[in-house]
Amino acid sequence: MLLDRGTIVTAVFLLLAGHSAANDKSPSIDEIVLDFTAPVPYQRQGIESIKQALQDTLHDDPDSVFLPGSRLTPLTRALLKLEAVDGAISPARFRLRYGQVQIPNPPKADPLTISLVQVDRFNLGPARYSELKREHGAANVRADSFADSAHVSWRFAMRPVMGTTAMTAAAARARIPQAFAETMDCLGAPCTATTATEPAMPLDWESAEAPTANFEADYDTRDDGVPSPAALLDLLLVESHAATRNDGITWRGFEPREGLAEGTPLVDIVIETGLGQDSHIAGLLRDDYLMDHETRTQWIRLRTVATTPDRAPILDLARAFVPWPRPQFD
Repeated sequence: MLLDRGTIVTAVFLLLAGHSAANDKSPSIDEIVLDFTAPVPYQRQGIESIKQALQDTLHDDPDSVFLPGSRLTPLTRALLKLEAVDGAISPARFRLRYGQVQIPNPPKADPLTISLVQVDRFNLGPARYSELKREHGAANVRADSFADSAHVSWRFAMRPVMGTTAMTAAAARARIPQAFAETMDCLGAPCTATTATEPAMPLDWESAEAPTANFEADYDTRDDGVPSPAALLDLLLVESHAATRNDGITWRGFEPREGLAEGTPLVDIVIETGLGQDSHIAGLLRDDYLMDHETRTQWIRLRTVATTPDRAPILDLARAFVPWPRPQFD
């Protein structure tokens, strides 16, 4: 049973801001995990069944010393687990939010980083179908070309374990009602819009050298001639320096942000696929509260369009930077 909209608005779809600074005792891993995945209307999910669902979609490399998926970044693992359980659909929009909590990890000097990932997926199929019916008539549009899937939201709490970059400690799932989905914001644009996402604030975009679309991964990196949502996400993480690209994709993580409450979202990512007539996918990343004396926020935009079956897709990369507000002096 779905909860009423008022309950949902007040209770969910925001990352936790962490434990109170007044609490002088560091929270345990169990406390962090419970706080993040327990709020109504999220329902805790079985870790092993989700793990198996993901493993069934991954490629096993018999020559690798790593298990399939062991090197996935926390964000990529979250997106792939959503698709493994709820299925892949298009057109769709993903919204990912990343926060982290660092706790002491004696006898090691470096703290242990707990990754908190919320990934929402909006099914744009019904809205796109309605648009096409108005433009071309119902008789000329196939309804079965668009998935009739619910909008969903997942929360994953993850931690590194020997041999695994981001092991899922807990997972929870919620269905997003249509009425609430229509009120949600994806980096300045409505999450259910069938037009490309553009930030609400004007940005001075600077073109940058685009990466190549081909790299080794345990998952399918290509979808209808363009990078898959997981592949585009990994490319964005590399461009943000949260991951490196050498022998596959390696997670580095995001630097801690001083003065920011533990668990506060540092990074927001929107990925949309299946919009328009041509096969394309686009991603937008906002990395906020940077530890930089000049730049507060980095934006990265990556767009890719399919060409021909024998050619790699065309990628377009751009960046924008927002400075910290400065006091005005006479």
